[in-house]
Amino acid sequence: MIKQLLSISVILTLVACASQPRIESDKDIEYDLSSYQSFKIEEPELTNSPSQIGLNPILVQRVERAIKSRLEAKGLKESEEADMVVRFFIGTNREVDRSTDVGGRGFYNDRYWDSRNQKIFKVDKDEIAIRFHDKETDDVIWYAFSRFNRSLKIKDQDAINNLIEKAILNF
Repeated sequence: MIKQLLSISVILTLVACASQPRIESDKDIEYDLSSYQSFKIEEPELTNSPSQIGLNPILVQRVERAIKSRLEAKGLKESEEADMVVRFFIGTNREVDRSTDVGGRGFYNDRYWDSRNQKIFKVDKDEIAIRFHDKETDDVIWYAFSRFNRSLKIKDQDAINNLIEKAILNF
């Protein structure tokens, strides 16, 4: 009985730790989102600036395909004369993380044992922002933002589709 409870608690802990991207969204209540019937996607302009030099242009294409697919699944039509304009932005934040290894031991100034061994490494965290604009006023009517960890799955259209599906779920 105890083994079963321990096994179940370990499994539940692992499931709870599975990382899902956190999606933040907001809408302007002055606009009735159900009144929009069509959309047009405007791709972000890629420049040769240092902040965008590492941006994968194929990722931009995957995101655009996923947004188009999700909006069409919600009943909206793509049109050049759309009543809503969709703009999205992709960026990468470089952060420094620290890791402390408490297993190592050594002398510090010949006085005491120091078990701290710190490692510093760079982590790339990708970000995506999706903004839906009213065609007439250019006001942002709906917004979604997410940070997600870069992985090999980001090169997979299905992984992008899942991210965008979660981002647009509340639209």
